[in-house]
Amino acid sequence: MIFQYGYVLTNIFNSIVLLPLYLKNIDSATLGIWLATGNILAWMTLADPGVGDVLQQKIAELRGKSRNTEIGKTIGSGFIASGIILVLSVLVGFIFYMLIGVIINKDVSQYPNLQIALALSIIATGMSLVSFSMSGINQGMHNSAQVAIASLIANGVFLVVNVMLLYFDFGVISIAFANLCRALFINVYNISSMQKLLKRERLKINFDFTHFKKFIRIFSFTSASRIVGGFSASMDMIVLARFLPPAMITIFEINKRPIGLSQSLVGRHSVALMPLISHAKGTGNRNGIIDLINKQFKFYSYATLFISLMFILSYENLITTWTGTGRYAGDTIMYLLVANFFFGLIGYFMANMGYALGDIKRNSLVNIVKGVVLGVLLFFVARKYGIIGTLAVMLAVTLATDFSYFTYRLYKLGYLQSALLKGILNLWSIILPCGLLIGWGCRRLVDSIFSEHMHLPKLLVSGTLFTISFMLLLLLVDSELRSTLRLLKDKFITTSFLILMRT
Repeated sequence: MIFQYGYVLTNIFNSIVLLPLYLKNIDSATLGIWLATGNILAWMTLADPGVGDVLQQKIAELRGKSRNTEIGKTIGSGFIASGIILVLSVLVGFIFYMLIGVIINKDVSQYPNLQIALALSIIATGMSLVSFSMSGINQGMHNSAQVAIASLIANGVFLVVNVMLLYFDFGVISIAFANLCRALFINVYNISSMQKLLKRERLKINFDFTHFKKFIRIFSFTSASRIVGGFSASMDMIVLARFLPPAMITIFEINKRPIGLSQSLVGRHSVALMPLISHAKGTGNRNGIIDLINKQFKFYSYATLFISLMFILSYENLITTWTGTGRYAGDTIMYLLVANFFFGLIGYFMANMGYALGDIKRNSLVNIVKGVVLGVLLFFVARKYGIIGTLAVMLAVTLATDFSYFTYRLYKLGYLQSALLKGILNLWSIILPCGLLIGWGCRRLVDSIFSEHMHLPKLLVSGTLFTISFMLLLLLVDSELRSTLRLLKDKFITTSFLILMRT
């Protein structure tokens, strides 16, 4: 989990460093079109039916059952599927490449270096899809640290290559080529690490085509889910690109970016738990799974609530400090982004737990319905109501599916206790109003101390004050959290004393 968070933090660091450089070194209109067309090329990921996720779940469960022969066959099937996905994704990518101008109703040839960058992105995305499968195998084998280390180093490679090419005025080609370097590195590292683990555990990869035929049947639902979900997830930027100026798309992306990165950071918590949940299911440790989900969800919900309140307090200062004056999209858009962030993350935890427990078919069916409804609504709403309408539709769909249904589904599976839900809601009923009151007080205080244009000092002081106050609030209302911290403190003191005695 530590390494998983490290991966997301390096992504956040890269975005903080790179977005201002993009704005400085790439024409605003070109950057806006790149962001929109990038979503279209992301459709080539639809060629991946979710092989990496299924490999992770199946291998971890087989490992819990100690079925090594089946593990070898599953890994072999994963390699075959990855090769097919690479070919299909590149073909799909070049088809969309030829249709991009028609889709967004703009002449992409007039934007400098954009066509070369898009071609490079097709190869990079294909290699990234292969890396999902390799990472899924390693995750299922409990080689998770190596997966995250590969991503950490690859993010460093991405940053260095990107900055160097931007310095030499390669424009959007810098982003595409850096992505290609990152994807290649992750694949090489993951495959090398996997080979070492298999050799150490005396496991052999078995390319059994009979097993592969059975393996691909799993993807009848996951594939449809990925296709529909992929289209709907990228519809906001693509539809808006038809009706808004490119520069406005850039503003929207700037305001989405910090929340999107924070969503990845918090959501990584549930991703890191998935192989452990699948393994525990393989061993039949039902009570252990229930205990793990109950404890981890509470801490996860605290992190989600804290970051949501922090954004409400300081988002304008954050955007202005990061990218300059005039790029904050307004409070209404911010509130809708934060609401999507909170309810989406709660649902994401529930959906991931259900997937890890093997509820793949039901999970996929719900995502198919969600994607179809969202895609249709966005097409009609975005044209008339723009960004605000787009975000409102996304929030409504998130509440109906991610937040409501997946929570209910995990409860019906018997792994989410009603006592936990009641306890969490009781705590939220205290923490939320108190947190909003604390945030309002922090904002009033910093506004009275600093002038209107001192965005960085206001951001730092209000953020620090709110963080300390929120932590104290949690300790005040949650007795279990106090006991946990007290236990950790006692263990730390005991361990430190023993180390001192030995030395």
